[in-house]
Amino acid sequence: MTRWGHVAVAVMGGIAAALHIGKVPPAIPMLRTELGIDLVAAGWLMGLVSVLGAACGIFIGRFTDYLTHRRAMALGLGLLVLGSLVGAGSNSEMLLFASRAIESVGLIMASVAAPGLIAASIQPRDTGLAFALWGIWLPAGVSAMMMVSPFLLPSFGWRGSWVFAAAACLIPMIALMLMKIPRPVHADRSSTSLASAVGLTAIRPISWIIAGIFLAYSSSFMAVFGFLPTLLIEEMGIGLTAASIMTALAVLANAVGNVLGGILARWGASRWTLIAGPCLLLTLTAFVVFGHGFPLWMRYGAAVAYAISGGLLPATIMGALPVYAPRRDLVGTFSGFVMQGSNIGQCFGPMLLASIVGISGWSGAPYYILATTLLGFALALCLRQMEQRIAAPAA
Repeated sequence: MTRWGHVAVAVMGGIAAALHIGKVPPAIPMLRTELGIDLVAAGWLMGLVSVLGAACGIFIGRFTDYLTHRRAMALGLGLLVLGSLVGAGSNSEMLLFASRAIESVGLIMASVAAPGLIAASIQPRDTGLAFALWGIWLPAGVSAMMMVSPFLLPSFGWRGSWVFAAAACLIPMIALMLMKIPRPVHADRSSTSLASAVGLTAIRPISWIIAGIFLAYSSSFMAVFGFLPTLLIEEMGIGLTAASIMTALAVLANAVGNVLGGILARWGASRWTLIAGPCLLLTLTAFVVFGHGFPLWMRYGAAVAYAISGGLLPATIMGALPVYAPRRDLVGTFSGFVMQGSNIGQCFGPMLLASIVGISGWSGAPYYILATTLLGFALALCLRQMEQRIAAPAA
């Protein structure tokens, strides 16, 4: 029997964790004024989670398997609370970055542990829907914080946003600590060394295929939505506040795509179709988003459609984690490996798009999206072939 309450707690914990991503961009002007942080440092402050995730996601994933996913997610949320409160009390750039490093480890730990926790709480038939619900954690949390920040910042400053994000983690953290999950029937988690767990994950071609799909998706999605406020202001003449809210609403639409992906998977849609189809839609909508000849409403509508289409991919990828993990007790390790692909894309996607726009203007941006989606489409075909090969002996 699927324990939907456990799934709900995991999703709530993920959303609370994502608040710590969404709190930084709106607070940058205040941080620059109060602590003297320059734009380069602000960029590192925003990207530190992705850098650490790209560098050590699989190792943190292995630790969550060893610790158990429930305890690891609770610990991750605890580190977010600690890091955010330390950050709220900091008066120097160095201490703020140290607190952000603590937050980053906590966020990666929580996000990598959650898939294993969900997998242990559901029946196989509910995999698609449960992981689609989990997939809303990032867009829902980031967009919620971006919409709350205009009300928090004027009254409480950036420190108030840090305290608010910390407080939001307490309820799911306590719920996780009180949660009871039956011990899975598999080998003692201490019996598999770190090297063996990493080797079992990295040696399998399907691990690289799924991580590559996530890399292609995240590099394009973060590039588009990282620069959407700039595009709205510079190209479409929208004010700063309106551009921030419009971006937050568009990011929230990504959560709709996640749920839609879960519903389609439950209805029997194949994984490769739920990846290849959105790749085509991402390309088409990108040419409208960055097209000078289209009216504002159409370009913004295309951005929303881009977000919804993109949401199908993480829902599908997350649903594949418990299915293609090397073993049931290595879901966290496999999740960490896949999340490394995602974080690499988040690190380099915006930089590549910025370089292209610097050379050719915004008109060159959709061709970057085309390149990433072609990679995603090709990997979706590889996934189809791999799944057919796996299914053949069973038939």
